[in-house]
Amino acid sequence: MKGEQKPVEYLDGLAEIRVKAMREGGEIEVPALAHKSCPGLAVTMFPFGAFAVTHIKTGCKLCSPSERASTAMLTMSQFALVADLMGEAWADMDQAQALQMIKDANPKEVPFDGYTSTSNKGTRKMTVGEWFQSVRFTFPGEFPWEEKDPFEMAFENFEKLEVAS
Repeated sequence: MKGEQKPVEYLDGLAEIRVKAMREGGEIEVPALAHKSCPGLAVTMFPFGAFAVTHIKTGCKLCSPSERASTAMLTMSQFALVADLMGEAWADMDQAQALQMIKDANPKEVPFDGYTSTSNKGTRKMTVGEWFQSVRFTFPGEFPWEEKDPFEMAFENFEKLEVAS
């Protein structure tokens, strides 16, 4: 097609693509960053200055925006691991199927590290439902001095997906 741009692909599995993102007035085409291990998902910067995981097929954001692209990439890798846990792929799902997959995954433990829940019964891994709620309703204020960079953690998750595929 005339005017269609070919994605820019990098050696680490990342690719620059264009995604139609949903907004109140309809859809808008925005630049995005995808990874070969997460088909159907991309990190978009829409609105400007905030990074979110977007479901490519529907253009819907899956989580609250992050202040850093690396945090959104980590979240994208986690969404891909949840789909992998359920034997699904985001690229194959429409909105209703995605909602059902998340609902079915709700009681299961998250398939990645770093997310725990503590109560009087002790500390345990979060369930997918608890994690999903935490990424949907986050609070602002990311800290760039973590022990481990979210970008590194995202690539560790991408490697898990490549092995599992």
